[in-house]
Amino acid sequence: MWAIAILASLAVLITILLCVPLDLVFRTNIDGKPRFSMRLIWLFGLVSRELSRGRKKPEGKRAIEHERKPLGRRWEIRDTFEILRTKGLLKQFGSFIKRIFRHIKIRELAANFKVGLDNPADTGLLFAFMSPVNLILSYFSPHQIRIEPSFAGETIIEGHLYGAVRLRPIQLAAPLIGFVFSLPTLRAVKKLVLSKWKRKE
Repeated sequence: MWAIAILASLAVLITILLCVPLDLVFRTNIDGKPRFSMRLIWLFGLVSRELSRGRKKPEGKRAIEHERKPLGRRWEIRDTFEILRTKGLLKQFGSFIKRIFRHIKIRELAANFKVGLDNPADTGLLFAFMSPVNLILSYFSPHQIRIEPSFAGETIIEGHLYGAVRLRPIQLAAPLIGFVFSLPTLRAVKKLVLSKWKRKE
């Protein structure tokens, strides 16, 4: 009896925690070398984690791994394409992504980029097609998004992007369960297991 009560209380607690909003703040700066940062904020700021790239491996280890990778990489690429060819998998995955985006609330979004090509005439032609998009974003979007041309006669992409989105983890449960237990996903998992098993033989 006590065990059931403890399990029920634990389930209620987990459900309540999953109802707490999760904030995702990301920044991208492109000025020479692109820089990207992302921060996850949960429990109203009590839990915060910065996501960054892993450390670079020493040159010696990197050279050894580079020598060992080609054969395994060929196998991985072949297996990946075989899995992606599973009937209905890509459609199911697209539906999964759409259902997730329905639950994401964009709290803030700002972007300012400068784009240019080697030939100024090509830059002008590019922005002749992009101008309607810029007008729509300026007048109908509540977010500050600007893309400006650069006629310096060189290929250039500079600017920054900032965004803050919010979602409740509990809202991802239904889309995730539906994707994981869908027939295309189960077929893909079966292919993956069989490919791993055959590789060990």
